[in-house]
Amino acid sequence: SRAFCCSGTLGSLVRDGSGGLHILSNNHVLARKNQGTLGEDVSQPGLIDNSCAVSEVVADLSAFAPLGSSNVDAAIAALRDGAMRTDGNILDIGVPSGTTLAPAVGLAVAKSGRTTGYTSGSIGAVNASVNVQYQQGCGNGRKFVVNYTNQIVINSGTFSAGGDSGSLIVADNVSRNPVGLLFAGSS
Repeated sequence: SRAFCCSGTLGSLVRDGSGGLHILSNNHVLARKNQGTLGEDVSQPGLIDNSCAVSEVVADLSAFAPLGSSNVDAAIAALRDGAMRTDGNILDIGVPSGTTLAPAVGLAVAKSGRTTGYTSGSIGAVNASVNVQYQQGCGNGRKFVVNYTNQIVINSGTFSAGGDSGSLIVADNVSRNPVGLLFAGSS
């Protein structure tokens, strides 16, 4: 609605098997909590940063893992030609390594998100079970809870805030190895 709008973070670029570039983020960011339609426009900057109006369309929703029937909150959108940089650079992070790093307790991590920018912390738990409450609309509608297992928890009270969802979590090292995808936070 014009009274309230939501946004998230376009976390990173990934390539599909044919070399096509996609934006990686969350289902609740790109696919509107299972309500998205494949091919739907993805704009950047987000609605909240543009007076709730659609700005430049940069990608088209291409796939998402359904909330509640998968153990992830993830989606990808096919990047439109010439819409964004294609080198994979993330603000304040740089270009992450193409090699993922397994999460481990104590591993120093960082992310760059729409709301809190660059923040860092360390992994406090792996294999955690968490319940995440979603709301069908943006600030309104039916609420529902999804249980996730085998998740990582970051030790930091200031690591993320609303709007940071979709941020790529990377190892806080020179390679910036991908470790996870931010999708929820709490105190």
